[in-house]
Amino acid sequence: MQTTCLRNFDTLAMADTALPEPLLQAYQTTHYQLRDCDWFLQLGHAQPALAPYYLRHAVQCATYLTACNPLGELLPDHLNERRMVQLRQALQRAGWSWLDGCGHDPLGNWPGEDSVLVWGMQASTARAWGQQWNQNAVVHCGADMVPQLVLLR
Repeated sequence: MQTTCLRNFDTLAMADTALPEPLLQAYQTTHYQLRDCDWFLQLGHAQPALAPYYLRHAVQCATYLTACNPLGELLPDHLNERRMVQLRQALQRAGWSWLDGCGHDPLGNWPGEDSVLVWGMQASTARAWGQQWNQNAVVHCGADMVPQLVLLR
């Protein structure tokens, strides 16, 4: 499977997905917040504040991942909380390190989603984790520290 990334609404990327345009727009505008940080990830915008984290964890990439609202279907808070506990437990068992976060829609059309930024998770591994947790997409940051949307459907 090829990684499809959105940069300023790439028409080809949108044509290759089953996801509706309003959902893609929501992903594009989301602020991918990180706990205890005064900065956030935004698709297509380099985030140099990642550099010290990359250095500290000796990595060249990271993936922003959630288990909330599988396939874009809103779940009650208690079910999303349970899914995130399970995701964190699975990440811990697999030996991953992460920083907690929450994706926020600045327009307020979508509730915030508890998330994690996983250090060193390559795009191919991120796709597998996202699919395992029934997500439409994950956000991957490579060595350039530019968050990109990786579509899974």
